[in-house]
Amino acid sequence: MKSFKLAALAAIVAFTAAAAVNASQIPVPGLKVRTTTTSGLPAGDWKASADALDYKTTRESAEKAEKAGDIAAALTFWERVLDRTTCTERERAAARARVKELRPKVQANTDSGKARPWRVLALVYAEVKGTKTDDQGKTTEYHRVMDERDKTVIGRALGGFRDLVFEYSSGVLLPEIDIELVTAPITKIPVKSSDFILGIHDVAVELKNVEKRTGKKYDTVIGYVKYKGGEGPDIPRPRYIAATYGRLRELGDAGYVMIPWGTHFPIRNEEEGEAELHEWLHQMDDVIHKNLGYPYGAIRNPDDGQRDPEYTRPSSAKSWAHFYRYLMAEHATRQIWSEVTIQRTGPKPGKVITTIKD
Repeated sequence: MKSFKLAALAAIVAFTAAAAVNASQIPVPGLKVRTTTTSGLPAGDWKASADALDYKTTRESAEKAEKAGDIAAALTFWERVLDRTTCTERERAAARARVKELRPKVQANTDSGKARPWRVLALVYAEVKGTKTDDQGKTTEYHRVMDERDKTVIGRALGGFRDLVFEYSSGVLLPEIDIELVTAPITKIPVKSSDFILGIHDVAVELKNVEKRTGKKYDTVIGYVKYKGGEGPDIPRPRYIAATYGRLRELGDAGYVMIPWGTHFPIRNEEEGEAELHEWLHQMDDVIHKNLGYPYGAIRNPDDGQRDPEYTRPSSAKSWAHFYRYLMAEHATRQIWSEVTIQRTGPKPGKVITTIKD
């Protein structure tokens, strides 16, 4: 989804004195390990050095491994074409086609202890209580409180998000999720209904409180706030269903996902956690290209499902989760998922790869 401009955020939402409690009443289900692997072949050595590789030699190694029946090695070499060689977009597309064919035949990691952690803080704002006066001088009182259903669904959604990331990254990356229930109510309603959003400054205060108390540092912050469902008038609908920032200095370089919680969540036919996954992939689009220095196309914008020339959504797919799997398993490689970071590391010496014109 599109992001909001930072300059407008400071005046949008204000809070009373910060108050957060550990959200033990918002349980996250245990990890569900799912795999589509059709053979017991070992995963192979997918890690790579920082050095760039020669495209022709790497492609030939992949083809040789396929002919020899070493599917795990072939998959690794085709991934090296994508993340360590300079080649044309047509050649990258051909490599992605081979990855698509081979990936389901190679055993993914199913051991959560071997996955790389991605630390997520979910801030659940329990209450909105404020007034707004329109241009005609009419004052409206708004009041929304997260109920038990809301908390249960949010916990399940976060668990589903974690499971999807683990599965779609072939078990390389695993979100570690902490939840904080913010009990101090949001007390100001924005003047413009289209600008309703959790202000970054206020989220930053809550994040710093949690980090100071726990000693942890987070890679992604997700903020939930309820705006509809319940008694009384609904708070004016936000401009977008959700909004994402790839990296914010105010949050210690963490990404920020804002989800205005309403009765339309979870969206019909979507996987549990699919909305969170979609927004998180916006952050990954930023991280992979800007922080790691990979060329455009190492992963695609999750909004591009209908514009990606290599992708066709099957008629059996009930949602866009199938496209997100394609992005994570066929565009981004296991090596890339092992490298993602909120820090701007830039291309490592010798790892500079580019896409040249066909």
